[in-house]
Amino acid sequence: MFTISPRASSSLYTETSVTFVASGMSSTALFSSNPSSPSSPTGRLTMVGAGPGDPNLLTVAALHSISDPEALVISDRLVSQEILDLVKGEVRVANKSPGCADKAQNEIYTWCLGGLAEGKHVVRLKIGDPFVFGRGGEEVLKFRGMGVEPKVIPGVSAVFAAPLLGGIPVTHRGVANQVVMCTGYGREGTSPDLIKYHPDQTVVFVMAVGRLRELSRKLISMAGYPPDTPVAIVEQAGNPGQRTIRGNLVDIADKAERENVKPPSTIVVGDVVAVL
Repeated sequence: MFTISPRASSSLYTETSVTFVASGMSSTALFSSNPSSPSSPTGRLTMVGAGPGDPNLLTVAALHSISDPEALVISDRLVSQEILDLVKGEVRVANKSPGCADKAQNEIYTWCLGGLAEGKHVVRLKIGDPFVFGRGGEEVLKFRGMGVEPKVIPGVSAVFAAPLLGGIPVTHRGVANQVVMCTGYGREGTSPDLIKYHPDQTVVFVMAVGRLRELSRKLISMAGYPPDTPVAIVEQAGNPGQRTIRGNLVDIADKAERENVKPPSTIVVGDVVAVL
């Protein structure tokens, strides 16, 4: 979706020539360190964590950034509509669905660089915390290679917030004294290595609901988890449609399929699931 906002004020960056490609077309944008040069518009880039989805869990700094009426907000698909409704300027949402991630990521870079070349305040809005399985570091390095240094505003990570919103603490005295964070998808769609079972351990998976059946099977057969290990899925954490599905490693995939669970969902494995 698109709404048009006025051009943002300029900011300063080191002069560099940036070439980017989208849809088979090549363009060049010039960023100048000379604020008095009218022919070389400059912009500034802010990378913002949107948290798990509830607008009340946005940081004050994040809210200020997306509320800038002159900002161009480039958002991931999974950022909640409730948060997007707070955007005062133009917003563009990339369709980062399975099978389209690389194309969408290139589109994001193109939109960002185009906005910067026009002198806009570009806000790169990402779900959760951009640097917890959010490719935030990759984007910083990419932009830095193009001569743009983003300002970073951390977000509340769904790894810790989503379980608690679903009534599950990730640690609890006498039950779990360590937490492992995992993603369901590694680079180029690979599966992550699994940590061996420990009774005092909680494992939190993000971006893994599409591999839940395979993941459950491997936790039992390869990582030594008891089949009756409690599992919960917190879907749409912090959003009006939030729900929590509970089971164990044997039946959770069937339950998720029956309930038609969709991303964004956070999976919690361990005895903490049943502690409260």
